[in-house]
Amino acid sequence: MSWSGVNESNRADFDPLPPSAALLSPPSRGRAAEGGRGSETAPSVTLQIVVVVTLLLLPFSASAQQRPLLTEDPRVIPDGSVVTELGLGYSRGARFPISGLEGDQYSLLANGLHISLGSRAEFQMGGVVHHVVRVRENGTGWRNDWGDFSLSTKMVVAREGRRRPIISFRPTIVLPNSNRRKELGADGTNFFASLLVGKTFGRIFLFGNGGLGVLDDTINAALQQDVLTYGIAALARLNSRTSAAAEWNGLFNPLDNPSPGAEDRGQVRLGLQIQAAGGRWDIAGTAGTTPWDHRLGLVFGFTKEFQVWR
Repeated sequence: MSWSGVNESNRADFDPLPPSAALLSPPSRGRAAEGGRGSETAPSVTLQIVVVVTLLLLPFSASAQQRPLLTEDPRVIPDGSVVTELGLGYSRGARFPISGLEGDQYSLLANGLHISLGSRAEFQMGGVVHHVVRVRENGTGWRNDWGDFSLSTKMVVAREGRRRPIISFRPTIVLPNSNRRKELGADGTNFFASLLVGKTFGRIFLFGNGGLGVLDDTINAALQQDVLTYGIAALARLNSRTSAAAEWNGLFNPLDNPSPGAEDRGQVRLGLQIQAAGGRWDIAGTAGTTPWDHRLGLVFGFTKEFQVWR
């Protein structure tokens, strides 16, 4: 489900996004979805297959510090490199927009692709390939649907100095790929813009995101929902192979009665990054901080980097 402060690419990594992104999938207990896209088209399914196969076949070696966090790291990947991410997620008591469904969500192949655009920028594509949900409230049985994908560009505005933090800017667009009739996604196009700031303090890298989001209104096509995104996170190096990761990431809607799917969202994460087997493994526990979020969850993933050009 990213967000932007909410990392849209994984807001799915964790609910939807949203990341992901992803993206934020704050659900309403009220009215059920009507309309939306019909059956999934062949080009949509083909695109998903191409993305997954491409990510799985890319050669790997190590870097980048994003997973398992949603808050975006303001640092860019090394010049001339490509970074790939693959992961899985579980959310107990996940809630979904528009339909009011609640259940246990399994996020399959939460992935990311990061391509260097030089020493000061990178292009990002990410999202969750597929969601599977065991419905426990307002319905029964199992549901599944494709996840939304996000496209971002991260640009370094100012490099970190002795006293100056690193400052970056990251615009993101989240493209609809879910099917409204399956009642797991909002099937809308969302835009986010975030300012990213970070500073190193000994073994700890502290960073945060703040920005604006424009979400499709799920009730009135002529309207939009304007939200604020936020995130604060820390990476602490424990030894040469292991780092601890922690964050609080979310979205705030200033409206008293926002449309379904645009409610306040938030979650905390606490986990580890471990360098092993030629890449970086990660694992983290998650917990929702608003009534619209999942109760508890777990994410697990693997990140690899390789040098394409110098």
